[in-house]
Amino acid sequence: MLDKMKQLFELQGKMKQVKKELEASSVEVEAAGGQIKMVIGGDQKLKSLTIAESLISAENKDRLSRDLLDCFNEAVKKSQSLAADKMKSVAGINIPGL
Repeated sequence: MLDKMKQLFELQGKMKQVKKELEASSVEVEAAGGQIKMVIGGDQKLKSLTIAESLISAENKDRLSRDLLDCFNEAVKKSQSLAADKMKSVAGINIPGL
């Protein structure tokens, strides 16, 4: 029983370390030929968003919306992949969907 508690405590420590690593890491994604740049953290929080001034106009509203959506979805996908890789590094952890 003590061995199990010790393993659980060690696992908890590893998980905290992975969380810190994810918070410190980031993924950068570009869309619209580099005119939109987004940086999202491993904790899946948006850190920065840069939009070229040439895209900001009433005529480009629909295109800009689509490009932002595509960029954001790609950034989240890469961030989730990064998180899954970090989680796999914790021995014995296999969380479905990550």
